[in-house]
Amino acid sequence: MIYDLTTLALLPNRLGAVMPKLADVYANFSSTGTPLGCFSIEFGALNRFHFLTEYENTDALQAERARCLEHDDPYGLSEHLGGIERTAFKPLSFARPLKPGTYGPFYEFRIYTIAPGGLPETEQAWAKGIPLREELSPLLSIMGSVEGAPKKMMHIWPYASLDARAAARAEGSKRGIWPPAGGSAHLTSLQSELAVAAACSDLK
Repeated sequence: MIYDLTTLALLPNRLGAVMPKLADVYANFSSTGTPLGCFSIEFGALNRFHFLTEYENTDALQAERARCLEHDDPYGLSEHLGGIERTAFKPLSFARPLKPGTYGPFYEFRIYTIAPGGLPETEQAWAKGIPLREELSPLLSIMGSVEGAPKKMMHIWPYASLDARAAARAEGSKRGIWPPAGGSAHLTSLQSELAVAAACSDLK
């Protein structure tokens, strides 16, 4: 499977106009993929939505990419948009299948930039560290980018509350199990965004 993360950035003061359309946008987000999640960014750059879509293979992904290139307004929101970003990812070797369900409603998207050639060693280190970290809270998925450069690694952590997030991260640091040993050796930049699942999202 391939997973596409598309981020739609709204122009200022357009949230009220977009919210009534959000469920329809999500349901029809892709012509060849399966929508999994729609998330409003609450902490990070504001007025932005993450859409997570599953594709069976690269052909299905490229068909959707072509549709977006050929369409002036693929999401029906052009008058409200300030920008669109897309990145496709593949799950790392130890990631579980990504299935719809209730895990949140808070989702932390952490996207790390990897030095050239550094993803394999980073993956090995994280494969060893993730089981210990998951004793504190579950990982939804972890993926490596398959397009663009430099490589990126995205890991998504769901939480029932902000207090649960703070407690898990504090305990991981206290135990010395997080971040994973050797897992930062090839990282060049780190980004974190905290989002809330929309009512229409299949990941809730």
